[in-house]
Amino acid sequence: MGEKGRPVEAIILDDPLSGEEVGAFLVCGEDGLELITIPDRALDIYRLRYRGIDISYTDDRAGISHRNFVEQGTEGFLRNFFAGLLTTCGLCNAGRPCQEGGHSFGLHGCISNIPCTDVAVREEDGKVSIRGTADEVHEEVHMRLCREITADLSSQQLSIEDIVENLSPSPQPYMMMYHINFGAPFLSEKLVVEGKFSYIENRDSGSMEEKEQLIHMGTPGSGERETVYYTKADMKEGITLYDPEKKIRAVLRAEGDGLDWMGVWKSFCLKPYAIGIEPCICPGLGRAGARERGLLVMLMPGERRKNRISLKLDQL
Repeated sequence: MGEKGRPVEAIILDDPLSGEEVGAFLVCGEDGLELITIPDRALDIYRLRYRGIDISYTDDRAGISHRNFVEQGTEGFLRNFFAGLLTTCGLCNAGRPCQEGGHSFGLHGCISNIPCTDVAVREEDGKVSIRGTADEVHEEVHMRLCREITADLSSQQLSIEDIVENLSPSPQPYMMMYHINFGAPFLSEKLVVEGKFSYIENRDSGSMEEKEQLIHMGTPGSGERETVYYTKADMKEGITLYDPEKKIRAVLRAEGDGLDWMGVWKSFCLKPYAIGIEPCICPGLGRAGARERGLLVMLMPGERRKNRISLKLDQL
């Protein structure tokens, strides 16, 4: 528990790249749910633990401070890609770097490196909610993310509720990917993944794949590079990950206006050894690639979109 028995407290993280101290919130409950979220990183979730076990994959070597970030190719994003339970990708680009309209968009965009304003914490009925607003501004482009993260400490459930609004005077592309990353205990050849998949495309080959290939996990060091799939799945019913050894189950669900796609990121390298489940507005093609394939979603001035991501943990 936090200070004086409270389930939430302000803490400091040390940035491994700059040594800068970065403020964060630690939320923990008596039944074992523990998370760290960073207001200066759009309230992305740095770590998630359950009963002392790391549920998220978190790279402790990666940068934490938003001041490390420069939107340039892959460099800026990867310097600060701690992964964590949640790294948000968007709002003007998600996926591959590209150029459009004289602007160079970096890998996965800027939003995960934008500090929140109007940060507030609420504790009520065994729940802790933390909310904030992150504004992404480029010349005449203004996209706003209003986020609220709620940890229900009695039911071991976490939710992320977002409103994305186009405050620009003109229609703007809307790209959003929830890069949700699982580590131990879900990194094993024995991992059981369940879900209703209707479309599975290998990002690099462009070929269609079977579910067996999608859900297969290899051992650490059995792969030299990441494998990414663009998929569609019934995210209202959710994706279930189950570790038969520790008997821990995670059920991930997503609902939203146009949140129709899901990426699956698998890395069997020694570092990172991880699996990412990524509810998204469109595949991680980058906005130029999404436009070319007719998948780019546009928001009109003043238009809003709502998304809700939930994660339920239990031990069977």
